[in-house]
Amino acid sequence: MPRPKLVSDDQVLDATHAAMLRLGPERFTLSDVAAAVGLSRAALIQRFTDKRTLHLKTLERSTQEVRDYFAAAPKERGLIPLWAMLRDLISGMGSGEGFAGYLLLAWGDINDRELNALARERNQLVRGAIFERLPDTPDRADAAALIQMVIQGACMIWLVEPQGTLAGYTETETRKVIERLYPGERLE
Repeated sequence: MPRPKLVSDDQVLDATHAAMLRLGPERFTLSDVAAAVGLSRAALIQRFTDKRTLHLKTLERSTQEVRDYFAAAPKERGLIPLWAMLRDLISGMGSGEGFAGYLLLAWGDINDRELNALARERNQLVRGAIFERLPDTPDRADAAALIQMVIQGACMIWLVEPQGTLAGYTETETRKVIERLYPGERLE
């Protein structure tokens, strides 16, 4: 009879995510993760095989969380429902502390075929969710892409020139682009 797991896979993936953000996907080790969750390195290998598998499983779970988030989000069309969804999404960025670690994860997203496929899916999910809530106009796809670009660009600008919290800065910049795309419309 197999021994019961004292540490869940989700706890291991949480610790992996934290280690990758803190150390980068290249520098984190199985020993870092094992120590964080109180397992031996051998137990971690038995469950996840190797560092690459652990990295991939962590980002697969992240992608599933994005799928689940948008599947559960209200689908009502219009700027007010869009803005409510975007504010909720952006608020998850928080203060921005530790956000620079995401740049290291992005490097893997660019250079690894499987990680790149997951990153592309997450991008498409965000853009699709924006598109689905925008008013029905001929340039709706362009507007969705532009709003997504502003969100991602605001994050990059904030990393170099932090102003307030990451969430606050990104929300302000996103509001500006929506107000310029839809002049005269109220977001709240």
